[in-house]
Amino acid sequence: MSKDATTISGPIDVTAPPVILLGMHRSGTSLIARLLDDLGLFQGHELQEDHESTHFLEINETLLKRAGAAWDNPGPMRGFVENAEAADLTVRCLHEDVAGRQIAGFLGKKLFGRYRGLVKFDRPWGWKDPRTIFTLPLWLKLFPRAKLVYIVRNGVDVASSLRVREVRELARRVEEFEGKRKKTGRLTRHSLLQRAGFKGSARCLTLEGAFSLWEEYVAEAERQLTATANERLVVNYERLLAEPDDANLGLAALVKFCGLSAPADALAEAAKKINSGRARAFLANAELGDFYSRVKDTEWMKQYGYSTLC
Repeated sequence: MSKDATTISGPIDVTAPPVILLGMHRSGTSLIARLLDDLGLFQGHELQEDHESTHFLEINETLLKRAGAAWDNPGPMRGFVENAEAADLTVRCLHEDVAGRQIAGFLGKKLFGRYRGLVKFDRPWGWKDPRTIFTLPLWLKLFPRAKLVYIVRNGVDVASSLRVREVRELARRVEEFEGKRKKTGRLTRHSLLQRAGFKGSARCLTLEGAFSLWEEYVAEAERQLTATANERLVVNYERLLAEPDDANLGLAALVKFCGLSAPADALAEAAKKINSGRARAFLANAELGDFYSRVKDTEWMKQYGYSTLC
């Protein structure tokens, strides 16, 4: 392969570097993304219910798929980004897409018409997508001055939340199957497997599987953060819920880090949306309490201070 074919495009010289929100699924990233949106951080013209930018989410999903990975099986992405030729070609493609007209999908018609892209976009901006933990090296090639907000939550609560979501999805699909099976006499292009088969994460149907995925994400996040000198802010979900007014780790710290200029009354209004009862939710459930006792002394639970309840 020629030297020219493996030379990546340079960084995108943006006026305002992005704020990238990192964190495992169900770790409070949606809450923090919504709060920052209210306080002035632009995160995309089109957002999902979980406040993920559809534009960057679709790119990350494509990246994982090309590497043979998925959100609940992200491991293959590591080998992909570590392959210089594959990573270089991918970054060149990303550069063309993100620096070109395709970014209108993120900015929206009005903002794209005004700025014509990200280069002159002068507002604080960024995106939230847990998958970015595994695609981060590619994004930092494009945005080397990106700021990183890393959100951490107790792995037992994360595992519980994931399991609840996937069990609910499985139950919905079972109900859908029963309904559609009665109509199998009708001609259709799609099989019952296509129409009603389970499409969620089998790994996250159990606490053990969901917890192991949390471990995989936080291990990769720590590996990525160690490998880069980018400015970062680590947010403890439980601490934020308990002390949203903390000057060093609360909302004010987030606002300052992201380069926002939210007045005190806006911060106070945002704080009202925080439900402190969401912290350590596992304590109210005997099964989860037992699971916690079995995993509390694992590596990442200990490192993040979750091995004790003090």
